[in-house]
Amino acid sequence: MFPSRGAAVTAALLVATVWGCGDEGGPPESPSRSAETPRTPLADPDEGVGADVCSACHADIVLAQAEHPMAQTAGVVTQATRDRWFSDEMLARAISWPAEIGAQPAYEIQADGRVRFTAPGGDPPEVPVDAVFGSGLRGLTPVSFAAGRRLRELRLSFSHARDGWFPTPGGEEDEDALGNLDTAEESANCIGCHATALAWEEDGRFDPHGAVLGVSCERCHGSGIAHVEAQSGGGDPGSIFHPGRLAPADQVAFCGQCHRQPTDFEPREILARDPLLARHAGASLMMSACFRESAPETTITCTECHDPHLPDPAGPVRTRAVCSRCHEDIPSLHRQTVVTAESDCAGCHLPTESEAFHGTPFTDHWIRLPGDPPTPASAAGRRELAWLEELYQRRIPEENPPAKAARIRAGLAELLHVRGARGEAQALLRDALDLGADYETRLKAGALFRDGGRIPEALSLFREAAGEQPRTPHAHYELGETLLQSGDFASAVGPLTIAAELSADSAGVHAALGAALHGADRPAEAVAAFRDALRIEAELPAALGPLAGILAAHPRRDLRDPAEAVRLAERLAGQFSFQEPRSLDLLGAALAAAGDFTGAMQAAERAANLATNAGAAADAAAFSQRLALYRAGRPYVGPLPTTDVRP
Repeated sequence: MFPSRGAAVTAALLVATVWGCGDEGGPPESPSRSAETPRTPLADPDEGVGADVCSACHADIVLAQAEHPMAQTAGVVTQATRDRWFSDEMLARAISWPAEIGAQPAYEIQADGRVRFTAPGGDPPEVPVDAVFGSGLRGLTPVSFAAGRRLRELRLSFSHARDGWFPTPGGEEDEDALGNLDTAEESANCIGCHATALAWEEDGRFDPHGAVLGVSCERCHGSGIAHVEAQSGGGDPGSIFHPGRLAPADQVAFCGQCHRQPTDFEPREILARDPLLARHAGASLMMSACFRESAPETTITCTECHDPHLPDPAGPVRTRAVCSRCHEDIPSLHRQTVVTAESDCAGCHLPTESEAFHGTPFTDHWIRLPGDPPTPASAAGRRELAWLEELYQRRIPEENPPAKAARIRAGLAELLHVRGARGEAQALLRDALDLGADYETRLKAGALFRDGGRIPEALSLFREAAGEQPRTPHAHYELGETLLQSGDFASAVGPLTIAAELSADSAGVHAALGAALHGADRPAEAVAAFRDALRIEAELPAALGPLAGILAAHPRRDLRDPAEAVRLAERLAGQFSFQEPRSLDLLGAALAAAGDFTGAMQAAERAANLATNAGAAADAAAFSQRLALYRAGRPYVGPLPTTDVRP
C-alpha cells in the first residue's frame, strides 16, 4: 500500500475512548444475546428517564459512575465550561505541529466568548468548537458539528502525556486544514460512543445541549422507562437490560461497540500486532488466547477486571484472581522468571505501550507471552488467522450500512487472500464493490486484485478512486505502482508525479517515481526523484540502489559520478552485512567506475559465489561477465539489476 501511511489503526471498559471514533457494530449474533441489547445511544433524550431518576434507587452507583472516565468522555463547550479545556493556561501550552502537514491551526476565544477553530486554507476558514471528546485521562479532541448529522474532528488535540497540543491522530493527511467533515455514517459511529442520548436540530445538526453527552446509565442499560414504570406499579423489577448477564463472549463484544472489535481494523494491523492496537482493549482482548481459546460461556470478560461503575482500576489482587481461575499453579508455569502467588500478572502479560502513540500510555490488553509475534506460517500464527477469519464470517450476516458491509467483506477477502483462497477472496471483493464500497475499500480491493494477477480490474479501481479524491495521494500512488509493476513505465510517471506532489514527505513515493522515470528513459529526472527520496529517508534501498547504478554505469557520461556511486553502494551493501549478491555486484560496478578494479573484482567474485550458492544461475552468470571486464581493467556500462534489492 501507500508507503508513507501508518497502518489505517480502545481501552478496556474502565478507560473511555480518547481519540478516534469507535464502531457501532454490536455483539456477534449468538443464541445467548438478548434481542434487546442496546447497540446505539438513545435516539432521543425523551426515550429515557435520565440518570437522576436512576439515582432514586441506585444513588451510590449513579454517584460513583458520574466520576468514571466513561461519564466524562464528552462535554459541551459553553462559556461556563470553556475554561475546563480552553483556559488561557491551556491555550498557552506548546503546539507540536509538523510544517509538512500544512499551516498550523489555532483555537481562539472570540469577543462573544465562544471558542472557534481557525486554519489558513480551511474550508470554511473557521468553525465553532461545539464539544470536546475524551475523558481527559490521556487527552482530548475538540469537535465541531455540521448540518446533515455530520461531525468534524478538529485537527489539533491535547495530550496530557506531552502537556501540549499536537495533530489529531488520523487527521494528519486530512485535505481540509480544519479537519475533514465525516460522512453521516462515520459521524454517527463517533458520536455514538461519546453520548448516551442523541438530539438533532431541524437542519440535521447535532444538538450538544439537548443531547446527553458522556456514557451514563442508559447508554449501557437501554431506556429505563419500562423499568421505572414496572417499579412504580409494583411489577417485575427486572425489565431493564443488564450487560453483566450476557454470556461472557457476548459481553466482551458488547463492550466492543465502543472499545472496538478486531474486525474494526485492517487485518494486517491485527496480524502484525500493530502497537497502536493498545488503544483499543476490546479488539486486543478478543485476539488473546485467553479469550479465543476458551469456551464462549466461560471466557474472560472485561468486567472481571474493570467495574463500569467505579473509576478506580483493578489492582494485582483482582487480576491474579482472574488469571488463577484457569492457571491454578502460576509459579510452576514460570521456569525462567521468579514468580510468587503475589506477583502482578498484568505487569508482564498486559504491558504498557506508550512510545507508539505520541508518548501516551495505554495498557495492551492482548494477553500473551512476552516476545515477538508468531510468524504467519507458525501454528500460533495460523490459529490467529483462523480466529480472525471466523470473526469476520460472524459479521457478514449482520445488517449494516452498505459501506460498512463492503468493508467487512473486503477484510475477510484479505484474510482469504493471505490463506491462498484467492477465488473466494475475489468473489467477496466483487460483492463488496456491488454493495457500494468506499474509497479505502476500493483501494484494498484494487491491491488484492493486483496481487491476484487481475491487473485490468485493479487499474480500473485505482483510476476510479483517484478521480473521486484527486487531492488524496493514495489512489494515485497505487495506480502508478501497478503500472510500474506491469512494466508500463511511461504511463506510471503521471500518477506517481501527482502522488509525489501530494505527499512530499514520502520517500517511497519519490523512489517509485524515480523507478518509473528511469524505466521511461528519463534518467536525469529519475536521479532527481531518487535524491528527493534519500533526502527524506537516507538509507532507503529502493533509492540507494537505482541511484548508485545510474551514477556508476549509465551510458550518458554526464550522469555519472563514480565517487558518489561508491558511497551509495557501500551504504546499501552494508545493510546486508556485505552478504547480498546484487548489492555486491552494484558495489563492484561503482568501484570499477572509480578505477578501483581490485576492489571491483573482489566484490564481483563474492557476488557470483553467493548467487551460485543460492541457485541464482542467471545472476551468477551476469556477475561473472562483469568480473571478466574488471579483470581486463574495463568498467561496466549498462543497466544493473538493483531494483529488487530489499533489506
